[in-house]
Amino acid sequence: MVAASDMKLINYKVLRTNFELNISFEQKKEKVMIQPNFKRDIKKINDIQYEIELSIKISQEINKGPIPFSAEVIIAGIFEMKEWEKEDINTIAINNATAILFPYLRTLVSNITMNGNIPPFVLPIMNITKLFVEKN
Repeated sequence: MVAASDMKLINYKVLRTNFELNISFEQKKEKVMIQPNFKRDIKKINDIQYEIELSIKISQEINKGPIPFSAEVIIAGIFEMKEWEKEDINTIAINNATAILFPYLRTLVSNITMNGNIPPFVLPIMNITKLFVEKN
């Protein structure tokens, strides 16, 4: 049996960062609630390697109301794990890879908002794999 510890992160890269300040946004007294949209794609590279693409999008369309900014971040990680496509291993391989990438995504979102000279938007610590299970 292959253990989750047999998985390796080979490389990760930032595919896209986008930040746009909403200059017409007016801060009210109440707290602004921002609802991000997450997406995950899995691509087979070969029998032992796979790529996880993890993205977040924050926009007025998703939030259905005015927010101080729009942003999009897309990252991808290449992972290695023997027999990762086997039914009993696949979920572990994909979920663990997603959990490994999430802190990178979280940091990038905070950095691009902070560099936009607004209070940084910090994603809460969450069980990102559970989020994708609930989406499906």
